[in-house]
Amino acid sequence: MSSRAPYDVIIVGAGIVGLATAWELVQRRPDARLLILDKESRVGAHQTGHNSGVIHSGLYYRPGSLKATLTRSGHRLLTAFCEREQIPYELSGKLVVAVRHEELSRLEQLYQNGLVNQVPDLKMVSREEMSDIEPHVRGLKAIYSPKTGIVDYRMIAARLANRLQTAGHDLLLNHSVDRIQSNGSIRIHTAGGDTFVGATAIVAAGIGADRLAQRSGLRHKARMIPFRGDYLVLRPERRSLVRSLIYPVPDPRLPFLGVHFTRRIHDGSVWIGPNAVLAGSRAGYRRGALNKRDLWDTVTFPGFWRMARQHWRSALGEWFRDYAVGAYVAMAREYVPELSLSDVMRGPMGIRAQLVDADGGLVDDFRILPTNAALFVLNAPSPAATSSFAIARYLVESAANAFGWKLRAKSD
Repeated sequence: MSSRAPYDVIIVGAGIVGLATAWELVQRRPDARLLILDKESRVGAHQTGHNSGVIHSGLYYRPGSLKATLTRSGHRLLTAFCEREQIPYELSGKLVVAVRHEELSRLEQLYQNGLVNQVPDLKMVSREEMSDIEPHVRGLKAIYSPKTGIVDYRMIAARLANRLQTAGHDLLLNHSVDRIQSNGSIRIHTAGGDTFVGATAIVAAGIGADRLAQRSGLRHKARMIPFRGDYLVLRPERRSLVRSLIYPVPDPRLPFLGVHFTRRIHDGSVWIGPNAVLAGSRAGYRRGALNKRDLWDTVTFPGFWRMARQHWRSALGEWFRDYAVGAYVAMAREYVPELSLSDVMRGPMGIRAQLVDADGGLVDDFRILPTNAALFVLNAPSPAATSSFAIARYLVESAANAFGWKLRAKSD
């Protein structure tokens, strides 16, 4: 076992939240020595690199929640970073479409929610106005959010990693953190036998955050439940069916959003989805992937069964549509009637890290737990990528208050 020289701050996790947090520290504590650790061989290997690439505007989130606040500021900080770094992005706009009369009241509630959340330039549009924005979409009425956009989050993560290393900070990949000892200072032990010493730590370990927190002595009653999300992809010759982003009106009774269309920034491809199917592995990016420990942790957690009792009908529908592509296309055709089964092919998949409480409730907001020398990001669901720079600012300022740091004034 080897012990490494002390750092001012050690960040666990080289996804976009961890990297953005390190970048915020570089701006606010320029004299601090930083170490970023990640178990994978590349940065942004999991949720950062497997999401749909949407820059959210803050439409859906409960007013006053961390999600609502940090998405609004995160949008601004993220796009400013892209401008400075010349990373391609596009504020291509999004339609949230009501296709049934019973959805109209929820659409209006969502619109009012967006106004309270100060979503910029939000407006309600008629059927005719919808056709001007998305000629192939059909619906009764829609919300148009012109400042919703698309970007490649893997590119942002890679740029952050490059900037951090250029500034002289250490980024160590292939270092799986086993546990963290926190007793006035930090000792981080890896599965490979290394020990890293630091004054403080910020843990942004994604889908592994619950386990790492428990192994580090932080008591909590929630557990990560992995959901696999599969995408369909429009064939290149049919990409003209979708210009930008088309979303459904969310049903508050259901845990996930439902079918939607997303044009990708890097190649103009159009993804349909994702669905949400219980996964047998926390990091298995293929159908049928199974990790015995991951599955055991799920089925032995009482909160999982309480959640399942609440949502078994929607789960059954998701499972059916996962295997019956025609059923999934039929659902998508409600928004784009010209879509046919021959227009699509199977696409990539991702894993959503969903924190579930012991009572079976799906934790919807960001959840951050402190210890005497560390902050654990226990839950960072979508739109964490959009909000990443604002989450980073929140974490750094929270750590400053907890640990007595002196920070430079924030700069946008």
